[in-house]
Amino acid sequence: MSPAPVASHRAASLVSLGIDVLMTVAAATLALTVGRSAGPLWALVAGLGTVAALVVWRGVLGGSVGHSIMHLRGIDALSGLPSFRFGGPRLTVPRGSDEDPFALRARPTVLAAPAPDLRPSDQGRSYLRLVVDDGTTHTVQHAALIGRDPTVPLDPRQALVAIPDLTRTIAKAHVLVEITPKGLTVTDLGSPTGTRIDQGPRLVPHTATPVRWGAAVLLGERSIVLEQRRRTADLR
Repeated sequence: MSPAPVASHRAASLVSLGIDVLMTVAAATLALTVGRSAGPLWALVAGLGTVAALVVWRGVLGGSVGHSIMHLRGIDALSGLPSFRFGGPRLTVPRGSDEDPFALRARPTVLAAPAPDLRPSDQGRSYLRLVVDDGTTHTVQHAALIGRDPTVPLDPRQALVAIPDLTRTIAKAHVLVEITPKGLTVTDLGSPTGTRIDQGPRLVPHTATPVRWGAAVLLGERSIVLEQRRRTADLR
């Protein structure tokens, strides 16, 4: 990141902090003024409650009045998620930027390269088409590494398939789908929310599980159908 955008972010963060301080003082003053008629104890509780609510909004949920006005978002520096804990390192990023975990962005489909020793007899074998629940499709010839932001496949023949996920229920590298001589296998890669097949129980992590063509793989709150296609009919 260049120095100019960093300076711009810091300036916006300082302005946001100033807005939050003013809003906190104004809200606490109003709460104390309104609660004074009910007694000093209630006035103190109302004032402290107002301050605590604004601190939680900014420190735990990654937002605030100032952040909203300045179009910023607070995120956890380690996980890149909206901040949900005290004491950890945080970053302030512009909303809608590449660093914003809630920003919608298009991701290209990456197809696995064909095996260099592919024989003519293999042209009649099946390949896989992933049909995501939002209607997007991905063509896979050998294997697919699927997740929110998969990177660095273990096998160069693995296609990287990124599934946008605003619910944050899909891991960065969630599941591996492979075409084998006997059919399909699905391997959960130790994802926090797990992987299921056709509403069944969660798969055992890091264990290749045989599945049928046409099965629906459930990743968090998203689903992908594994469609079978024939090379001779559909690949050109």
